[in-house]
Amino acid sequence: MTAVLESRTVAGLVDALEGPERGILDEGSKREIRRASLTAVCVPGYQVPFGSREMPVARGWGSGGLQVTLGLLGDEDVVKVIDQGDDDGVNATNLRRLIVESERCEETQDTRECSVVQSRHRIPEQPLREGQTLVLQVPVAEPLRGVEKSVSECARMHAEADYSMMWVSLYEDLVRNGVITKTTGYPVLVDDRYVMVTTPIPRWDVPRLNDSPHLTLFGAGREKRIFAVPPYTDVEPLTFDDVRYEVEGSEQQRCVRCGSSDTFLVESTGGEFACSDIEWCTRVRDEDVDARLHTDNAPLRFLPDPSARVRGGVFTGARREPEVRPVPQTADGWTLAARGVGKVHGPGGAEAVPGTGPDAGTAISPLTGAVVAAWDVDFDVALGEALGVIGESGSGKSTVLRCLVGDERATAGSMYLAGVDGGTRNIFEFDDAERRALRIDTLGLVHQNPVDGLTMTVSAGGNIAERLTAAGWRNYHEIRDRAAWLLEQVEVPLDRMDDPVQTFSGGMRQRVQIAKALATDPGVLLLDEPTTGLDASVAAGVLDLLRTLLAERDTAAVVVSHDFSVIEALTDRTIVMNVGRVVEAGLTDQLFQDPHHPYTQRLVAAARR
Repeated sequence: MTAVLESRTVAGLVDALEGPERGILDEGSKREIRRASLTAVCVPGYQVPFGSREMPVARGWGSGGLQVTLGLLGDEDVVKVIDQGDDDGVNATNLRRLIVESERCEETQDTRECSVVQSRHRIPEQPLREGQTLVLQVPVAEPLRGVEKSVSECARMHAEADYSMMWVSLYEDLVRNGVITKTTGYPVLVDDRYVMVTTPIPRWDVPRLNDSPHLTLFGAGREKRIFAVPPYTDVEPLTFDDVRYEVEGSEQQRCVRCGSSDTFLVESTGGEFACSDIEWCTRVRDEDVDARLHTDNAPLRFLPDPSARVRGGVFTGARREPEVRPVPQTADGWTLAARGVGKVHGPGGAEAVPGTGPDAGTAISPLTGAVVAAWDVDFDVALGEALGVIGESGSGKSTVLRCLVGDERATAGSMYLAGVDGGTRNIFEFDDAERRALRIDTLGLVHQNPVDGLTMTVSAGGNIAERLTAAGWRNYHEIRDRAAWLLEQVEVPLDRMDDPVQTFSGGMRQRVQIAKALATDPGVLLLDEPTTGLDASVAAGVLDLLRTLLAERDTAAVVVSHDFSVIEALTDRTIVMNVGRVVEAGLTDQLFQDPHHPYTQRLVAAARR
């Protein structure tokens, strides 16, 4: 038996690559599965693609799990197949027959005697040990599918460990229900790195994956993915620091057949409960179990405790003003500095610049045909100061802002933040992941259209929670307190805190977006046409709010607008852009009262009409 169990170690997977060809799967398919399984073991929780193929089984039998099992079995293996905890169900019986006849291996219904367990829905109640492999068939492999439909965006989120939307889904669940209601498919963090789905097992079995001595392989045939939990790997259910993880059941429930109270129970006839694992239940009745080992392995400490649950619904807790962290500035007094920023769309780079700009009256290069959207834009912003960037559509102001945010890569120039390496490192040299990280912690952005800055199907509090959880907040009540305080600051009624923002008016959506941008106390706030598209009275209210917030906070702000009244209301200094160049700069009041450049004079005249 020891030799059989050792064949299922990682070394056994390597040896199996040279195994003889037989069965339903050709040797090439088996090698593909074994290589993918080895990769999955090396990177716990990571979804490894493999060359899945159609299998001669009915839909719902779990072709992914079947392929993994067929690919791993060796001459000395003993297989156990269970379905919903039952060895003798129709699916389990037919799958076991198919596997045994294909691979000519031994079969058993005793978990203690097998080397491979193929299961749907359950981890056997009998504690598994070193050398054994559990194969679970997975209907949906992607844990982010419920919060993100784009496959490429899901890949990016995994690559950057950006799981804030997963935390938002848990937050929203708690708000609505007071508990996290996910059953099968509960998300877990594997090896402190990848979030993994635990479909098909129930919450009862999730804690049993943590630090387990056996190897667990998940096979998803439809999505052509294999992922793994190697032996003795950390597996932690996602839950907030102040919210208990809960499994199904209660201390009062007992199996009607064997009397067990430390197993996963399913409802039976007459409202009674019975063990899901038929083998275990039978062995308990035959007194053929190690009861102490099983109880020690059971997740009884996670049974529900109603007294410890959070209070959902409308927020009624404390709204404490948080401590605002100090914003760094350099010895020269600036918090953000932009030096010679330029962006060229098309070929040529700097060679495309001659023949463009205000003097030429065009942004299209006569040499290369490229569009010189902005060039040689230079400014800095001090702590507590607001800088305006004004110009007509096509002047290059929004392009400069997108370069600062990281939505576009600048062709030339540099950007520095006092809070990043003392203002000595060029932010434009950061990769995309580093730029996104800056937008969470250091830069706050308010989009012209709130749809671009908010998740419309998520509540106002949940949108703020998205930014806070991305920044590492993991205490549910602290997130609620912070969100409530911010919404009060932007004058959003707290009785709307848990309503989806898609039900809000345009002005209220913009207020929620401002609250979200300020959630992590960013050192720099960037505002892109913050009142465009709003009715005049609503826009005036948003301007009053922004004016108050900027006056109260030591934040450097850059305000981009084509409207001089917005710039005049919010900023201390202003640069004026025309055809991609800065044509005038100075104190906002002076520019408005005494503009020198003809283009600025036209803007001011238009604003005074």
